[in-house]
Amino acid sequence: MIETKDPKGMTAEKKLESALLFTKAQLKNEKDTMANLANISAIINMYMDDINWVGFYLMKEGTLILGPFQGKPACNRIAVGEGVCGTAVQEGKTQRVDDVLSLET
Repeated sequence: MIETKDPKGMTAEKKLESALLFTKAQLKNEKDTMANLANISAIINMYMDDINWVGFYLMKEGTLILGPFQGKPACNRIAVGEGVCGTAVQEGKTQRVDDVLSLET
């Protein structure tokens, strides 16, 4: 296991720097995709403030399927074009919204 530093009291820049170093260290000796995604979501969750969910959806047979995540329960499947994630896939770009429940798709 890699030793972590408590991010409390770090500047935003230092948090990002530490999260990146921690992520690189985690990925260095592990080749399993799910293990890496699980640890990456945990690292992001640990270093970011004011978030309630961080994780990954994986494309399988044309549908986004819930992968490793940290936070509140999430949709198991998302169709392309639905919600924030489905819209991001459909448009091929990042979606930035203040309130995910207000997104009309």
